[in-house]
Parts: sequence; C-alpha cells; structure tokens
Amino acid sequence: MADSPIPDLISGGIMLSYRCNNACRHCLYRCSPKHENRWMSDATMDKVFSSMSSEQQLRGVHLAGGEATLNMPVLKKALKYAQKHNVPVDYLETNCGWCDSFETGLNTFTELKDAGLEAVLISASLFHNEFIPFCRTRDGIEAALHVFEGRVIIWTQEIFSQLSRLDHNRTHTLPESMKILDLDYNGVWKMHSYLTPAGRAAETLTEGLRKYPAENFRGDNCRSCLGSTGHFHIDPHGNLYTGHCPGLSIANVNEDLHPSVQNMYKHKLYRILQEKGPVGLQEICPEFRADKNGYIHKCHLCLELRKELFRLNKYAELTPPEYYL
Repeated sequence: MADSPIPDLISGGIMLSYRCNNACRHCLYRCSPKHENRWMSDATMDKVFSSMSSEQQLRGVHLAGGEATLNMPVLKKALKYAQKHNVPVDYLETNCGWCDSFETGLNTFTELKDAGLEAVLISASLFHNEFIPFCRTRDGIEAALHVFEGRVIIWTQEIFSQLSRLDHNRTHTLPESMKILDLDYNGVWKMHSYLTPAGRAAETLTEGLRKYPAENFRGDNCRSCLGSTGHFHIDPHGNLYTGHCPGLSIANVNEDLHPSVQNMYKHKLYRILQEKGPVGLQEICPEFRADKNGYIHKCHLCLELRKELFRLNKYAELTPPEYYL
C-alpha cells in the first residue's frame, strides 16, 4: 500500500454498534445507551469481512461495540460472516453487564462458542463499575474461563483485583471508588494506563491533570498515529479509523480502505493533521476559542477543534454524526 496514506491493516476491532448499556467516562468512541439502536447491516458486514480477507498482513480482528451482546442475532451473524470469509476472530469484547449469574454467563458464552466464538475479553475498570456491579464482572469471568477453557482476557487483571476490594453487589460512582482506593485523577490514569486522552476521557477525566496551552502542541503532527494500523477499528457504517483516532475517517469498506495519496486533496483535515497536527486545524477554524485552562494532550485539543469544525458541516471526513452530538 505504498501509494496510500493507510498501510496494510494488521489487527483491529469490528464495531457492530455505537449503542451500549453504559456511557463510561473513558470511552474513546463515546458509546452510550442514548445512541440510536442502529447496528451494522448484513450488507456492510459481508463487505467488512470480505475486505478483511483481502488484507495481506491481517492477523485477526475482534468483535466489539458499543456492547455487541445487546444484539445477539447480529453478533452471531458477524461470527458467521467471519467464517464465510476465513477471517480469524481473536475475541469478543464485552462488559458483562448482562451477566446476572454464573449460570447466565455459562449459557450465553456456550451459545456464542457454539456459534464459532473461541475467546473473550471482559472489561474491568472503575468506569464500568459505575454501571455494572463487580459481581457481574466476576461471574462473567468465571463462566468464560469455564466455557473457553482459559482463553479469557481480563482487561485488566490489576484493576479486577482492585475492584474486588469494593462492595461486590452494587455499583460505585467514580468519586466513591477513588475515595475507597485512595486515588486522585492522576492515580486513575496510572491505574488505567491504556487510556487515550481523547473521546469522553478528555471531557470527564481531566481534573487535577497538568494542562498545556494549545500553542505548546505546534509542530506536533499526527502522521505516525494516523498511519498506525496495529489497532484499527471499523464502525457500524463501515468507516475505518486508524490509530486511536475515531471520528475522523478517509476510508470506508463500501469505497476503498486504502485511498491513494493523490486523492488526499479531498480530505483536508486529515492532510492538515498529518502535516501539522491539531494546531493546524486551529489555523482554519477562526471560530474556535482555545480554553485558557489548556489541554491535557494534543488529542484533547484535536477533539475540541473537530467538534467545532463538525458544526460547520463542511467536512465529510468528520464522521459519524453520533460521535460529535
């Protein structure tokens, strides 16, 4: 793919929906129960897995949402299309909010194993615990270990151990769990070391963190991030997101996952970010007023700029609308 800004795809997630039973503070994709109950169509799903089968460097994909288990028929179809096109599914991501008992976990995971699923990743975080009591996470993990014979990823094991110190039978607000575990926001970020300073985290998890003026990010371009395909995502609309940069897409499975460099003139914002980073976007958005308190990272600044640019309704690469609303 030497003539494309998007290299061969290596590993990534297939998002079946933006709808979720949670609206977690850290969600990079800003998933929520308030989103429209819209799921990847059969046609898009077939095209997604057909496209994945043509990727020469692809190691595998995982299935995700939102929360993919909210629509079991669609989830099973995704497994079927993956099998049809011989695309390896590494695991399913789930928050186990549905797991009201060990028996429910056994039944659900057995059903999915029978449909072709071979492994699962179960989320454990202080953010999920605001919506899901630890007992559901615990029972889901125990059931999954039984069904998948150890092929279970606890994301993360360290946080799971910390959660076990809380009341297992109820949820806890983030301030509650922070108080019990003696954490400040810096500690929360350290514990959840995988967090990206964008998405909902840039709006809800900045208290007490060091912030920098927008000008500090001048010259810090996004070329390496936008060119990273080791953890890409494809959303329910077929949009491809590289790196950890949702809400900005220049490729779709219904068109071309590897647009040529010659076509980059169509994607002004992507090109600016490649060359200049978010401060470059600031130069074309006179309506934007930088926050005098600053930003925790260039991705934080970029999100705020893109939300302002989305309101202008001029840039098709800012997609999907639900990410910005």
